[in-house]
Amino acid sequence: MSRQKGLTLVEVLITATILGIVAGLGPKTLSNLFELTRMQIARSHVQRNARSSLDITNRNLRQATGTSIVVASRPNQPPNSWVTFKIDTGAGAAIGSYGFFQEGKNLKYMKNGSTSTIADNLRYIAFTYPQTDDSDILSIAMTFEDVTVGAKTKSLKLSIEKVRIMN
Repeated sequence: MSRQKGLTLVEVLITATILGIVAGLGPKTLSNLFELTRMQIARSHVQRNARSSLDITNRNLRQATGTSIVVASRPNQPPNSWVTFKIDTGAGAAIGSYGFFQEGKNLKYMKNGSTSTIADNLRYIAFTYPQTDDSDILSIAMTFEDVTVGAKTKSLKLSIEKVRIMN
């Protein structure tokens, strides 16, 4: 018997169906992969901003002179989103005026009148005294966000319940 070479109609239809399914899933899979990647980048950016901001704020506030701390609000900014303070060297003389405040979506650090941005994508910051009987403890709440895909955002809220003022 001679064997004919080629494909049967059933084999061609099965192959075409499989290729159609793969081609139909390809763009959706790539879209999901892109969205997942963008979400991971946003999460990393938000976590980096939050951790570094919290570290800098915490470190500076621990050195503040307790009686010099003023919690206020800047114009057109959230309540309690601005803190100013002085740091004492221990000899009774303050070495400068410091502060942290929100300006738009930026967290600003003020030292002796000059300001610098220490983080972007800040959604909210608040400085409060959690206990009215202890003015040496200041609470900080921060929320950062970053845009992901299709105008969605990824947010991370961090808060320190207790920053003990050492001076």
